[in-house]
Amino acid sequence: MLALLEDMASVLATKNIENIFFKKFIRTKPSSEIDALIHKHNQIISKQIDCTACANCCKKLEPGVDDAEIVQLAKHANSSPEVFKNNFILFDGVSCFLKTKPCMFLKENKCSIYSNRPTACADYPHLNGINLKYKSSLWNNYSVCPIVFNVIENVKEELGFVYAK
Repeated sequence: MLALLEDMASVLATKNIENIFFKKFIRTKPSSEIDALIHKHNQIISKQIDCTACANCCKKLEPGVDDAEIVQLAKHANSSPEVFKNNFILFDGVSCFLKTKPCMFLKENKCSIYSNRPTACADYPHLNGINLKYKSSLWNNYSVCPIVFNVIENVKEELGFVYAK
């Protein structure tokens, strides 16, 4: 049964503690093994979840954007890139990101610029990479995205991980 992360605050609090122990557990496993399991379960789970029923990523996250994407987003917002950047983009010293939450392009749980969305959005929930067990985004997205939550829970089960409180 897939968890949808609705009204799961208490479950997530327990799971976040459990995940501390799970991260220690998977440290001893080769990254390639963990990546293969995550990729396999992502293929299965992502087909079972309708992202538009959730849209948590668009409601809670601030995607990174590059200069070319800022120009495209500005066009969609009927703005100049400079005005758009001043009003809707933050720079954290390393990268730029869209600072509106929920995303200004989210309409009825759907992206109104889907075919022109930033790469960070198109690649979400970022489960196709390598060395995923070390990515902080994996663990941060666990409480945001039902796909990530269910993938990690399935990986725990497949590896026989048991959290002893």
